[in-house]
Amino acid sequence: MVTALLDERRARRIAEQVPDPELPMLTLADLGVLREVSLAADGTVVASLTPTYSGCPAMAEMRAGVAARLREAGYERVEIRTVLD
Repeated sequence: MVTALLDERRARRIAEQVPDPELPMLTLADLGVLREVSLAADGTVVASLTPTYSGCPAMAEMRAGVAARLREAGYERVEIRTVLD
């Protein structure tokens, strides 16, 4: 249980460092786009993102950026969810 919690915190720290593709001086966490990072029972890292507005053209890049950073850090199973509410 403790290991899972530490792993979840590590995954969140990694996701928090992903820069916004349009404003690279800010991270997705700075903008409030990164809503949640959790670890599912099967070990999948689930990151939830909320765009700054519903038609945000950079969402695909944001999802790809978070997934890539997490995979580079050794997380094999990554799921990115878009949350609009």
